[in-house]
Amino acid sequence: MGGYGSIALLLLCGFTFLRSELSWAYLAVMAVFEIWLMRRMGSVRKGPVAVDEPPYRFSAEEAELVGRYRFYFTYPVVAREASSVLSALGLTALVLVPWLIYRLEFVQAFLIGANLFLVARFTKELAPLLALRVRASKGDRAALRMLELHEPIWKKIREAVLQPTPDLH
Repeated sequence: MGGYGSIALLLLCGFTFLRSELSWAYLAVMAVFEIWLMRRMGSVRKGPVAVDEPPYRFSAEEAELVGRYRFYFTYPVVAREASSVLSALGLTALVLVPWLIYRLEFVQAFLIGANLFLVARFTKELAPLLALRVRASKGDRAALRMLELHEPIWKKIREAVLQPTPDLH
């Protein structure tokens, strides 16, 4: 999904340069993807993660981080692929908005430009390392601690997934 979705958006952006009427198709594709993503993210259970319970045995800090970015830890492949499409949305928006303003297509330019706020919000949820690194580079100690916890959490998740299930017979 991620690579093909990104390529489709880039092609649609290119066609929009040739025919500005295609900006409505771009907006439709953008809306469909974001509605799908919102519904998919909404299907993940909210709330805190259990502390020190099998199979993961997360510490309180780790459980807080996993609970905060539940979708990222529950569906890492979907999050990575959706992040790819979101980056294509953001980059194409930065190119399309000035072009559409030049072509006097103000409504489409405004909608695509305003959508960058939603893209930023989704990116923060689906690619937390980016946001945490930015915060940590500005001296945020909590973000730095979350970055330190990231790898141990994934190690516990991998070990739990690879652990053989006991035979119940």
